[in-house]
Amino acid sequence: MTQKSLYALLAAAPALMIGALAGTALRAPSAPSTDTPLAAAALVAPAFAATPSAAPAAESAAPRPAVMEEGRALWVNRWDYGSAATIRQVMENAARAHFNIVYFQVRGPWDARYRSQLDPCSTRLCDRLGGVPTWDPLEVAVREAHARGLQLHAWINGLSGWESNDGSTCARLRPSAPGQPNHVLVDHPEWAMHTRAGRPMRCPNGEEYVYLSPAHAGVRTHLARVAADIVRRYEVDGIHLDRIRYPGADYGWDPAALAQFGRDPAANPQDWARFRRDLVSRMVQETHDSIHAVRAVPLSAAVWPIYDRTRFGWPSSSGVGQFFQDTWGWASGGYLDVAVPMTYFRVAPERCSYRPLRPGQEPNPDWDCMIADHVQGMRPSGRHVYAGVLPGLGRDEITKQVRIGRAHGVNGFSFYFYSALADMNAWAFLGDGVFREPAVPPRMPWLQ
Repeated sequence: MTQKSLYALLAAAPALMIGALAGTALRAPSAPSTDTPLAAAALVAPAFAATPSAAPAAESAAPRPAVMEEGRALWVNRWDYGSAATIRQVMENAARAHFNIVYFQVRGPWDARYRSQLDPCSTRLCDRLGGVPTWDPLEVAVREAHARGLQLHAWINGLSGWESNDGSTCARLRPSAPGQPNHVLVDHPEWAMHTRAGRPMRCPNGEEYVYLSPAHAGVRTHLARVAADIVRRYEVDGIHLDRIRYPGADYGWDPAALAQFGRDPAANPQDWARFRRDLVSRMVQETHDSIHAVRAVPLSAAVWPIYDRTRFGWPSSSGVGQFFQDTWGWASGGYLDVAVPMTYFRVAPERCSYRPLRPGQEPNPDWDCMIADHVQGMRPSGRHVYAGVLPGLGRDEITKQVRIGRAHGVNGFSFYFYSALADMNAWAFLGDGVFREPAVPPRMPWLQ
């Protein structure tokens, strides 16, 4: 996709969303996402201050140098790898560039790119949905990451039930091989979200996925079980959520949601929006609690770049208003550890502006302003912010955004995505440049 088309979608009507950045054409209304190829805020003190390592008594006269604490995450989506050899190369390059966290996607449209008895094997791993895998990408990724001192966080999609771009993709949604788990939409087609007109989402459609409704307890429970199962069976260092939102404000009119709400949405629009927002929040909390029942690892999420557009006065979309994603509420509730806003835009010449960078372009929401707003919004909870960076904007922009993000006090950065950096051959640029000083992921004392 072109950068112009990305700007165009965010600049459009509030219901519009940014879509796939990894090989799938963008169309309205779709959303910014890591799994597919927005009022000025006060500055806060840097949160990545160095922490001295304790030295043995014999070395007390010469203490060890301080170690920088800064999350440096790399999104590796399901198109970025296809063999154990490519996974090894991914981890080698990530380590060379001094990344310290890899968000490794193992779950897209409610399928599995690892050995699972809960979701069907991905067509990309087993050639057909619900086949039998001959190897385990997650097992390889954990081993190769840890061998190089990298954390490995399993990246799983939340509410994107099945890819719906074209008829051939839709035709792959079918029962699994005997003894393998079926896709939930095969067993529970009634779990699909409904439109404002009361119709279930069709396949194909214009939203990239058939979304699932969190009004069904089974949808929420299934995601929580998948996350806990991964933490139980693999030595992952965290769980990373994506697509944990509605596809837009015109969705959610499924019978289960309407019955639970118990009122006319048209007559109670604010309560109806709050109800759907609370359903997503409940899903995140149940996933967090399920993980922690096994092991206290961090839960992060790729989130909308603009939390609330009314804070800026921009004619854009916003996570909390259109897609019912209350990132800051999740953090304040204690069930989100790291927010990773998908701020795939440039620093504007005028701070907090929303104007085209050049004549004929769509407005550019200022990266600087969006990141400062996320830091301010997450500050009361004490939870972390890793600023999203889009490598395709160029090396000068990467350098500028890392410098500004550090000044604002972000706890780290996350680059979308591996193949974009590989195309730039940016490993030495990062490892010898803005990431020259090695760093460790920031501590999270609340996990103790």
